[in-house]
Amino acid sequence: MAQSPDLPPPDLSTHEGQVAYREELFRVARPLRLIGLTFTIIGILFLFEAQGWHSVTERTFALAGFVLIALGWSLMIAGIVKRMFYHKKRMRGLG
Repeated sequence: MAQSPDLPPPDLSTHEGQVAYREELFRVARPLRLIGLTFTIIGILFLFEAQGWHSVTERTFALAGFVLIALGWSLMIAGIVKRMFYHKKRMRGLG
């Protein structure tokens, strides 16, 4: 696997540098975080649709809702952790 070239630490001394780095961080793991958010919202909608545990359909919707919420949160946390590690590497100049 090819190593990415080392990037210098971001220039945070200027406003433009801060804005550019904020946009760079925003793009890191964005699909992972957006998919997690989408799964969480869909899971919440499933729970609202369930209205209880009275029938097999309601139980299925509720269980699917809980699974989607757990999966969505897991993906969002994974994206946040990935972005945190990227930030640490970038501040050390390892890119």
